[in-house]
Amino acid sequence: MLGSVFTGFLVIGTAVVLAVASQRRFFAGYPVPPEGLAILHRGEAAFLQAAAEVLFPDGAALPVVGADAHIPLYVDHHLSALPATQRLQIRALLLLLEHLSLVFPGQVPDGRDRFSRLSAPARLALLERVANHRDPRVRLLFTALRAIVSLGYLGHPANLRALSLAPFEIEPAVSDAELLFPRIGGLPMSIRYAETDRTDPVALGPLDPHGPCHRAYQRSSRDSR
Repeated sequence: MLGSVFTGFLVIGTAVVLAVASQRRFFAGYPVPPEGLAILHRGEAAFLQAAAEVLFPDGAALPVVGADAHIPLYVDHHLSALPATQRLQIRALLLLLEHLSLVFPGQVPDGRDRFSRLSAPARLALLERVANHRDPRVRLLFTALRAIVSLGYLGHPANLRALSLAPFEIEPAVSDAELLFPRIGGLPMSIRYAETDRTDPVALGPLDPHGPCHRAYQRSSRDSR
């Protein structure tokens, strides 16, 4: 009888310890996430921010470094447009890499801590081990992460401007079609153009490759998104 009671307490105690350890490992201590997230939780946002800091530490001649490129917001917006299955796959990737140090501990104090808590050198060393692993399936984890973060980093408005890839501000021409037909699903009275609005596309001339960027890409702040 006494043995059964002791075993019961042991099981309960072990469960409590595991629950506390899991809560500290997977949920506790994360910083407040950036405003505007719809899908990612704070742990995923912290991992992406930590990964961006070491993947693009100096900007590589671009004006915005990885830490300032708002990668969590980009990934969150990207996920919201994906089907549920693909969304789950990407979030599983983020979870796996955040806690991969349990399998690939860093050669530093607290090397088994989660990725976002490691020092920048330890984070970089871990990603290098994954990128150079002999198993192609492990290397694929780094390839997938690099693709996600790179798209968000290079897609930042300031970096697009520096790469001369930001869309131009184009004044659309008003043709006969815009005068005669409403937008799909609209009523005839929704046509907003009159004959005086009609423009000649030829008169607009060719697109100036040095013309102004679209207004959404004209902001100069390094924190604009």
